[in-house]
Amino acid sequence: MPPAYGALQTPPWAAAPGASPTPPNLHWALVLVLAMFTGIFGFIWFCIQAGYVKKIDPASRARMFIVLGVLAIAGQFVATLVIAGAAAGGSMGGAMAGGFLTLILALAGMVFMLSAIFGMRSSLVTYFNTVEPIGLRLSGVMTFFFNILYFQYHLSRIVEWKRTGVLQQ
Repeated sequence: MPPAYGALQTPPWAAAPGASPTPPNLHWALVLVLAMFTGIFGFIWFCIQAGYVKKIDPASRARMFIVLGVLAIAGQFVATLVIAGAAAGGSMGGAMAGGFLTLILALAGMVFMLSAIFGMRSSLVTYFNTVEPIGLRLSGVMTFFFNILYFQYHLSRIVEWKRTGVLQQ
């Protein structure tokens, strides 16, 4: 009688176990401090993490979603400036229509960024439970609230595991 479930198969895009690129390695607290003091570092590190995910999962669309999210947020900023100009000029109808546009762009930016974050989460969990099975579990709640820092905590653990062969809990 054949088994109820098929044998675990390695995804076709995956490298041989242990042959994956090394994750970006920076302590999560340092990422937090640099992001707080520079403002832009958090975004840059998010892109670095998305680049790593693209290396282990070429089908990942996280970078595309990041770009779309940034474009939506930039569009929201521009629309806000236009609204301010319209309101200063006395055109309340234009300001109200622009307000709706900024709301749509803000929601689109949030959806794109969340798609990037949870896409990265899915790729990391899949890769580190099939190709290099370390039993990685990433909480959805922690991913939602602490995304970049939470990923970095686990990526640093993986770097240490690759270096020493011991996975810290």
